Amino acid sequence: MHFTKTLRASALAASLAVALGMAFTPTPAAAAPAPVTPGTAFKVILQPVTLLYYYNEVDLTIPSSVLTTLAGGAPAGLAAQAVTASGTSSTLSASLTSPATSTAAGISSAALTLSNFWAVRSITTPSSGNTTVSVSFASATVTPTATLTGTTTTTATIGLSALATTNSSFAGTGLGGTPQTGNVTMNMNLSNATAADTYAGATIYITASST
Repeated sequence: MHFTKTLRASALAASLAVALGMAFTPTPAAAAPAPVTPGTAFKVILQPVTLLYYYNEVDLTIPSSVLTTLAGGAPAGLAAQAVTASGTSSTLSASLTSPATSTAAGISSAALTLSNFWAVRSITTPSSGNTTVSVSFASATVTPTATLTGTTTTTATIGLSALATTNSSFAGTGLGGTPQTGNVTMNMNLSNATAADTYAGATIYITASST
């Protein structure tokens, strides 16, 4: 009888222990949710841009040696010329042909090239865009002619004509690359430049744009 009670007590204790163990068994942690990784598209839109580099003033000196060359070179003595004198009771005179040769074409139409007169960096549209550069002696209209006047001898002038530029149209260079440079050309008429003076009065306007 005592043994039976002991078995019942032992069974009850075992059942209680199992119940308590189940009650205090930790619940497994739930799996972490997968991270959310949405993507955001990022674009950069560049519009056309033009950076024009130029000088505020260009002072061109033409040395005497260059002027001499434009005029046909230093004069040389001509061959002997025979003349016959005429006279009165107290005077004699004889007329020689002028030793001056005809004026060289360079004086009336000297072709001037000003290299690297301007430079441009630009960005253009890839399919049909480009950068254009033009030059003019007037700001509002295309004017290829102008006149320089002596600052001291105002009657002395230099005529300028046929103003133009090289590389007037080109694709964008990019803003960090080598710029595109251009030369400016014109003709100079020095026929009426009668004074060793500073001749002024013309401005070369440069227009640059990109599409």
